[in-house]
Amino acid sequence: MKNFFRTFVGKGILYVAVLLSAVILTLSVSCAGYMIFSDYYKYSEQEIEERELERFAINHLENMFYNYFDNQLGQMDSTNVRDDGNFVFRTLDADGNVVMTSSTVPQEYTYRRYISVHIEKAQEEGLQDYYVVSSHSDDAQLYEELAKNDETQKLFIMEGSINTDYRYIDDFKLFHFAHHTLYSLKVGIYFIALLALALMIVSFVALMCVAGRRPKKEEIVPWYFHKLPYEVIVGVPFSIFVFFAVTSGGEEEAIFGSLGFLSLFFPLFCMSTAVRIKTHTIITNTLIYKICMFLWKGFVTLITKMKLLYKTILVLLGLMFAWFIVICINQLELDVFMFFLAGLVVIPAILWIVLQINRVKNGARELAAGNFDYVINTKGMLPEIKKHAEDLNNIAKSQKIALEDKLKSERMKTELITNVSHDIKTPLTSIINYADLISKEESTSETGKEYSEVLVRQSKRLKTLLEDLIEASKASTGNLEVDLQPCDAQVFVTQTAGEFEEKFQNSELSLITSVPDEQIRIMADGRRMQRIFDNLMNNICKYSLPGTRVYVDLTQTDKDAVFVFKNTSKEPLNMSEEELMERFTRGDSSRNTEGSGLGLSIASNLAELQNGQLRLSTDGDLFKATLTFPKI
Repeated sequence: MKNFFRTFVGKGILYVAVLLSAVILTLSVSCAGYMIFSDYYKYSEQEIEERELERFAINHLENMFYNYFDNQLGQMDSTNVRDDGNFVFRTLDADGNVVMTSSTVPQEYTYRRYISVHIEKAQEEGLQDYYVVSSHSDDAQLYEELAKNDETQKLFIMEGSINTDYRYIDDFKLFHFAHHTLYSLKVGIYFIALLALALMIVSFVALMCVAGRRPKKEEIVPWYFHKLPYEVIVGVPFSIFVFFAVTSGGEEEAIFGSLGFLSLFFPLFCMSTAVRIKTHTIITNTLIYKICMFLWKGFVTLITKMKLLYKTILVLLGLMFAWFIVICINQLELDVFMFFLAGLVVIPAILWIVLQINRVKNGARELAAGNFDYVINTKGMLPEIKKHAEDLNNIAKSQKIALEDKLKSERMKTELITNVSHDIKTPLTSIINYADLISKEESTSETGKEYSEVLVRQSKRLKTLLEDLIEASKASTGNLEVDLQPCDAQVFVTQTAGEFEEKFQNSELSLITSVPDEQIRIMADGRRMQRIFDNLMNNICKYSLPGTRVYVDLTQTDKDAVFVFKNTSKEPLNMSEEELMERFTRGDSSRNTEGSGLGLSIASNLAELQNGQLRLSTDGDLFKATLTFPKI
């Protein structure tokens, strides 16, 4: 059942129940109030009906007179007389002559009304006299006195009666039916009102609970109507009501009609309010809030980007403006003097403080950027600001000492690796030499030769690993010496292509190089550059897919020479560029190929030592290395 009322049909049923119960409750309360004020509980049904019918009949007689009386001629116009439903009437003059009557004539006229009119003179010449109805009375004596004493008066008698068989449907028959129904419900009307009230409360609460809900979903799903700004939901119905009230000239029928029309949408307005409360958007989803937040964000953005000095000037201008307003209100000459005194003393003092704070701010920015040699000038500062600046200077000193200790530690690590590696290389060289001699002995068996070859090969691999480790350690700490000289960038490409031609053929790879015709010169160390190219080309040989092409291109920009190496990997490149650049990272996760995993890291460090940069990128199986050096 809960899911049913969350559907569109279920919500529609609740919506209709709210409207119907509200209508029934309104009618019940109105009818109960009418019966109380009309003394339904004091008199009998017949007495009340006779009294109310008399009131209706008298009003009807007066309306008949106004409808058929000709003000210009001072007489009744009987040419358009018609039967008026269950009400029959006639009009008599002062002499008792019938001047107008309906077609139906009853046996007796029940109601009578005496009406007098008098002659009015026109204010402008040339206009005819006209007649104005001056009084209505049920008193025959007053009627006769007017006829005797005032010759300008013209008197009429309106008589009428009601056909109680009610053959026509008109106001009298409707009143008869409503009166009979109300009298029969003069006690039960209160129970109807209570039931309507209970139904309205239950259906309204249920409608508010399911507002924004969907079947089998607990989260709130606002309808697009609920996403409109709240002012639109409130303002549009109010504007419609005002429009109808103004255009109708304030007529009660139009006003009540527009209120009734708008009441049809009141539950929808309440549903929208409930959804906004549930989603906590009743304030945030308003035009006022959005405009205020837009202005506030713009102000915050402006203040954030504004320099401290300009912020202070803006605040001071605001204070001066506020002070000026106070002075204008007080209109005191002393306040004017104080205003200019503040401008001469207070403003320069505040600007002096702001300039000191700005010095501290610049020092903090330099410290955050890693410039620990920067020292804030504390001369002439206020004590509190000076203390803060000295603290920042002390932080810079501490960071500088910590950085020097870290560099010292790195150098010690490098020296340790170098020394240990040197101590290992001496016996390792002996192992390689003696293993080589064993393999060359004629008395050695084939198995022994095979073992000695494996020993030589693996020993050389270990030696290469030690050399790479030493070079990587030195390169990362900047302990390698580089001799930067002007070099021709094209030479590195052509020289590398020649050296690796045979190796590429053995790996079933096709090398394609591309260099520009004009000369490109860079500052580099030829020996270190050769090591970079060797590491990159060896990686390409080891990890490229056989039968594919390898591209080595040299291009240039306005400031840099750019070497680009591209190849197709035989293994899936499931590592990021950052992981490939890390030490001991191998292109094959199985680590079946030879290598230490230090080649790319060494190449990157050597490039940085020569003011260059090595960047890696992957796209599927495509591996790309970009080597950039400044031109000269």
